[in-house]
Amino acid sequence: MRIGVLAILALIILFLIVRIFPNYRLFLTSLYKIILPFVLAILFTYLLNPIVEKLNGRFIPRWLAILIIYFVFIMGLGLLIYFTYPIFREQVKRFIEQLPLLLDNYRNWINQFDQMIHVLPDPIHSELDEMVKKISVSSATWLENKVISMSVISEYLISLAVVPVLVYYFLLDRNKMKMQLMNLIPKRYQKQSKQLIFHLNKDLAHYIRAQLLISLFVGLTTYIVYWVLKIDFSLLLALFMTVMNIIPYFGPILGAAPAVLIALTTSTQLAFYLIICVFLVQVIESNIISPFILGYSIRTHPVLVILVLLIGSELAGILGMIVAVPVLVVIRSVITFYPFEK
Repeated sequence: MRIGVLAILALIILFLIVRIFPNYRLFLTSLYKIILPFVLAILFTYLLNPIVEKLNGRFIPRWLAILIIYFVFIMGLGLLIYFTYPIFREQVKRFIEQLPLLLDNYRNWINQFDQMIHVLPDPIHSELDEMVKKISVSSATWLENKVISMSVISEYLISLAVVPVLVYYFLLDRNKMKMQLMNLIPKRYQKQSKQLIFHLNKDLAHYIRAQLLISLFVGLTTYIVYWVLKIDFSLLLALFMTVMNIIPYFGPILGAAPAVLIALTTSTQLAFYLIICVFLVQVIESNIISPFILGYSIRTHPVLVILVLLIGSELAGILGMIVAVPVLVVIRSVITFYPFEK
């Protein structure tokens, strides 16, 4: 009852904020540019801190351990870019050049499908025809908007450039920051606060690492599927699937949509094979990989996960859906912390 009442109150507050501030999206856009580097820095801190702790435990100074990790990461990233950048550049260039042709082929496929349903009775045909037109216009517009929005990434380059510096200081002064945070809390609450932070860090760190490993698995297997089926722009589409798979339930659908649309411009049979293969990858991921790696880090009913994903989508689009589940993990960790349960 307590959790239900709190959830309802939170939804009412969000509704009132949206009503009172109709231009809240502009405010959120500006806020993203400020918060984004800190969120990414915290994410990388969670990923790299266990390695830093192990190296520091072998009598390596913390600053040197961080520099070693940076050196290894830069070397690995350099090798990855060296081998993949030519393919990536060629596919991006070809995709931009062929985008008008892809959209024309996709519209031709829609017209062919429209001719196929002419044999149906008029009421059914008119309804299907209207639905197909809406899908055609919305999907083509969505694809064009996503390509146009890629140019907006340059606006975030300055914010992203400070991420390595923030990660360095977060890793170096992590214990000092904890102590300064503890000094702000009254002494009688410090013991429980330390336990809560430890509890929260454990759950959130496990979720972030597990989710990234799962997304990496899905991205690699999806790239193999695209390569075997000879889908154009396989590397770009696999990278998009990797990012979208961070979103539970909805992510695989969003990630596979561009590949299916591109496959439809080639042949319906190819699109059918692609859907089956992507579905099999998701079955393996959700029934074997996720339970093994992710375990019970969420421990939340799927209905509640879907609810917070819908709320995140309404408030901040794709980014809101990506952030929604980690926020849910934080809230669940706080609520299930044993002093609060008592």
